[in-house]
Amino acid sequence: MYRNKIKKKERKNEKKTFKTIFGFFLLGNSIFLFLSFFSFLFHWKNDQSQLEKLFDKEIIAENLLGKMGATVSHYFIHCGIGVSSFFIPIFLFFTGLKILFSKKEFFNNFYKSTIYKFLFFIVWLPIFFYVIVPDQGIFSGIFGFEIGNYLIHLFGIVGLSMLLFTSIIFYWIIIFHINDSTIKNGMKKKIQNINKKIDTTLQLCNLLDNHPEMDSSFRKKKNMLYSILYKKKEDFSFIDLKIDLESNKKKIIQILNHYNIEICEIKANIGPTITLYEIYPKVGTRISKIKNLKNEIALNLSALSIRIIAPIPGKGSIGIEIPNYKRYPVYMKDILFSEESHKKSHKMELPISLGKTVFNEILIVDLAKMPHLLIAGSTGQGKSVGLNVMIVFLLYQKHPKDIKFILIDPKKVELSIYKKISKSYFATLPNSIEPIITDLHKVKNTLNSLCKEMDQRYAIFEKYKVRNIKEYNNVIKKYNKYHLPYIILIIDEFADLNMNHKKKQIEIYITRLAQLARAVGIHLIIATQRPSVDVITGLIKSNFTARIAFRVSSKIDSRTILDCTGAEQLIGKGDMLFSNRNELIRLQCPFMELSDIQKIVDFYGNNNKKNEYFFLPKPDLS
Repeated sequence: MYRNKIKKKERKNEKKTFKTIFGFFLLGNSIFLFLSFFSFLFHWKNDQSQLEKLFDKEIIAENLLGKMGATVSHYFIHCGIGVSSFFIPIFLFFTGLKILFSKKEFFNNFYKSTIYKFLFFIVWLPIFFYVIVPDQGIFSGIFGFEIGNYLIHLFGIVGLSMLLFTSIIFYWIIIFHINDSTIKNGMKKKIQNINKKIDTTLQLCNLLDNHPEMDSSFRKKKNMLYSILYKKKEDFSFIDLKIDLESNKKKIIQILNHYNIEICEIKANIGPTITLYEIYPKVGTRISKIKNLKNEIALNLSALSIRIIAPIPGKGSIGIEIPNYKRYPVYMKDILFSEESHKKSHKMELPISLGKTVFNEILIVDLAKMPHLLIAGSTGQGKSVGLNVMIVFLLYQKHPKDIKFILIDPKKVELSIYKKISKSYFATLPNSIEPIITDLHKVKNTLNSLCKEMDQRYAIFEKYKVRNIKEYNNVIKKYNKYHLPYIILIIDEFADLNMNHKKKQIEIYITRLAQLARAVGIHLIIATQRPSVDVITGLIKSNFTARIAFRVSSKIDSRTILDCTGAEQLIGKGDMLFSNRNELIRLQCPFMELSDIQKIVDFYGNNNKKNEYFFLPKPDLS
């Protein structure tokens, strides 16, 4: 019995030794074959030309594994199965690992799952390469040539291509067990991933909770906006632009070449509304030649209208703006809760969001530095939506004690939605019944009162020896004196005020405020749908360096508001140009539904009942 046990152990040891030797033998052969096959791809021409004399002593093989490697790789690749021969050393390598680590479940499972894949591709790849590159026998080998040639005679080149394509689809279905349920699950996972992306953008709200300057009222505002603007996650979707960028690039280059205009490079930047193609012309190219081809480029690209920027400020390129076939909206929720928006607006006194650029960057500007804003655009092009976006953004960023609005709405319906928050966020005349001014006869008294407020503030600043409202509010913290809020005057339709018989007086007040009110924290936002010279006079225009133009009806209107053409070529629905100190930026204004604005206003009205009106001085009656 004892001797039998010893013999069994010896046999087991012999088997283990044999397995180890055989395993390493397979590993060594796999490395030998792989290196010889790899070297064959680079040296096969020289070695094959002298294959018959290869074993002469004077002949030197260029293959890494010498004459043996050149011969073996020739018969496997050229005379055999082509590039599929590489699966043989891979198969031997994994077989060697399986023998050496037979007790490891990982290697056993991996070996079983890969062996079937190798067998499929060993047959499939030579035929595939013969169809794709029939002249390169090194890829398909004789096996691929013979089988592929036979199948072409049976099915034709198109039929064989369809057969190969169908076979690879069947292969993936069998390997990954794809069925209708897996496809549905895959779509569900994609939707879940989209919702996760939304959640990551909303994590900024959690960061704001820990901000040292956040009080309970600001946290309530954040939570409220979170619930309103993100009430329907399933509505969030990425819209396919369906734009063939390469095709448009080729068409642009084709037109330019036709007129003997050479370019070095062309790039494309896809924005929400338009795609900007940046052209880098060669040295010596006249810009005017490209500008004069605007109509030809629009015709060849089947575009409604294009805009050429020649040159793009700060870049050595010329821009061609082409409307997207399908535009995707910019939602206020994506701007309000983005980390980019928080970083940009954190240090601003009066941050307002204007929208997204063609480079998909959020543009946040400080109204306190502009210091006033002039808005123009035809009816239905987005002026009122833009005003709502600015107001909501300021409401979210600022406390009622820091900001007050004066709203003048000659149309009587556009700004009436904010009536519920008037007690907290409005500045008004003493004994005033209506907080939102819709009566044109009361506009003069309001502007007169605002000018008196400006003069009183300057007197206070002189007393405390400060230069502006920011310095004053920092100083009076020590004395517990009255805190001064910023006042923002918003006029929704300025042209209607000029129909009033007191037009000249209104223009004088507006001009005086535009010239002097910046330092005391009074800022103006004026909108009009008729940017004619009699409405926007030179005196008013000179004090409004920051201007927004939505789509207008003519080049004359565009020059009136922007001092240049371009606004007549916009495509509407929030597409706009922002001009500030000779810088012109094209933007897509964010969109907000009226129902969401109403809910936000209701929340502010219900949670700021303790605040009282900010009363302006009594106007001079004349």
